[in-house]
Amino acid sequence: MTRNCLIVLVVVSAGLFGCIERKEKITVEADGTVLLEATFETDSFDELYTGDAVPSLEAGWLVEESIQVDDEGKEFYRLTAQFFYPPEVELPQNYAEPDDPQADLYLQFPTAVAIEERRDGTYYHFHRTYPRRPWAHIDALRQLLVEEKLKDVSGKKDEDLTREDRTLMLSSFADFEVAKMLMFARSAFLEVTPDAPQDSWLQVHAAINTMKAGLDYLRLASLMELDDQQRREEALAQEAQRWEEESLKRLQAALAEFCGYGGAQMSAFLHRYDWLRRSFEITQDLGDDAFEITVVMPGEIVGSNADSTSANRAIWKFSGERFRDRDVELMVSSRLAH
Repeated sequence: MTRNCLIVLVVVSAGLFGCIERKEKITVEADGTVLLEATFETDSFDELYTGDAVPSLEAGWLVEESIQVDDEGKEFYRLTAQFFYPPEVELPQNYAEPDDPQADLYLQFPTAVAIEERRDGTYYHFHRTYPRRPWAHIDALRQLLVEEKLKDVSGKKDEDLTREDRTLMLSSFADFEVAKMLMFARSAFLEVTPDAPQDSWLQVHAAINTMKAGLDYLRLASLMELDDQQRREEALAQEAQRWEEESLKRLQAALAEFCGYGGAQMSAFLHRYDWLRRSFEITQDLGDDAFEITVVMPGEIVGSNADSTSANRAIWKFSGERFRDRDVELMVSSRLAH
């Protein structure tokens, strides 16, 4: 599914991307063996396998897929997975398949269990970190270029929108999309050619903004007014795809013309640019995912930062928004008396 902002704008806005309910149960045995059990539920398997990685047979998990029906008769899709880790075997940092060159794109969760012998018993320490995923700098652009500009039309019903309103919406989202593209491109550019002259980048910047100025907003606004929803969505999806392809071609052409990019430099730039773009998309999609992490420890819990605990069980519940711009730590310690 194309994640271009034009589609997000015209096809029921943020409702395009479904929420995934992610539950994980981690059972630590007294000898240090760890059983990981994961359950993912969503409206479709397409949503499940788009974006962030999930447990797979290729990664060594026992996996089962099924279609379930809720109390209202609506179908939903479930993936369940299990993995046993013997004592002292490193626990996973993500759900990527072995040797996946883009494993660092996905949600990371370095996890460790330490065992400590003391005079009054054996202590077990579970620790997991979800490293921060950059978000605020992009969100600030969205607020400036979209929310502020559209505050006078955002409350209108679709049938009350004028051609001028729709044109304003399209131009605002195009401004945001281009600003986001240039931010990713600038970061990739500095990594590949940190010593390049400043004016060469400014010419690339100007070339992309010139392309944006050439968009036919009136024609796009007319597509938003098509009565047939399927035709409207298909037409706008095609326009979004075309814009995405053309803007990337223009970016490459500008880098070649003004910065002398080619061969290995261009390849390195495109690899990093794509990584930054995809990483942001995954961060965006994770935002409305619901997480529930349960850790079952040997003995009795003596301390944790969990949302709730029982004798030997700690539970955390949060949404994917929590990873944005800050690390999240899960910690629980228990004691098994001698």
